[in-house]
Amino acid sequence: MKVADENGYRLFPINLGKLLLHKEAYAYLSLLFKSDYNTGESNVLLETLSKEVGYDTETVSSYLHKAKEQGYVNITRKYIKGENGEPKTKNFYNVQIPSKDFIIVSRDFINLHFNNLPLKEETDIKGFILLIKCICLNNCNLTFYSLRDMAEHLSISYGTIQKYMNKCIELNLIERHKGCYRITLDCFDKGNTGYFPKGIPPLYKEIYNTIDLFCQTKGIETPPYKKELISLIAAKYPYTRQELKQTNDIEFIKTYSIKYQLAQRLHNVDEPINSLNYFVKVLINKDFKIPPKKEPLRIVM
Repeated sequence: MKVADENGYRLFPINLGKLLLHKEAYAYLSLLFKSDYNTGESNVLLETLSKEVGYDTETVSSYLHKAKEQGYVNITRKYIKGENGEPKTKNFYNVQIPSKDFIIVSRDFINLHFNNLPLKEETDIKGFILLIKCICLNNCNLTFYSLRDMAEHLSISYGTIQKYMNKCIELNLIERHKGCYRITLDCFDKGNTGYFPKGIPPLYKEIYNTIDLFCQTKGIETPPYKKELISLIAAKYPYTRQELKQTNDIEFIKTYSIKYQLAQRLHNVDEPINSLNYFVKVLINKDFKIPPKKEPLRIVM
């Protein structure tokens, strides 16, 4: 998968978020942003990661080795020359880059800070949000799990979940509405911005990018953009993601969210999709054939 801004986004494996503690998950995310986007290689210093997450180097190292035990990063220790020529050991990392079942995390999330909170507490809170994101409904920002249910799907205790959920609600990072929890941050699932013909409406771009993201999470190639087909989808799904976020009606959101509808209607995709017409049929139950180009009229004198 390729993201438009390789420095601005990283892919976090959903399954890993269900296996780690919140602070371990955030330490791994910090390593992702210090790793090469394409190869996963990194020679970042533990001291650098320590300054990023607020925990000492020994603790950060233990967190990353937990991810290694789960098979998501390879850690090798090599001898190198120190500043004065003396031999010293250093860790080298190679993180796993997932091809499906991931969330896209913006660098904005890494750069997020809260007033009057120590760095350790920021790490714990952001790591908790990252774990909640991993159990959100169909990769969106909503989860209908209760706190007890969350404890069954994550590796953190009910007491820890209760503590940090209350803190996130207090900080307006997560909100509760009609039986669900919603992450309010706009730091996830971005970065899918392809090139479009000039003058394409923003809604059309967003629809295609949503389909593109869906295809990437399923490990299949996205069919090429066709304005005629996207316009049919737009007629039934006329609201942008931002417009949907402004409503508190969950059923309305689910009805007009293309991401949600695709996840509900396409649980398994086992074959290549050659045309956006496939998604037209899935989303609006209608087949459409693009009319052939008409030959110019020839006037015979």
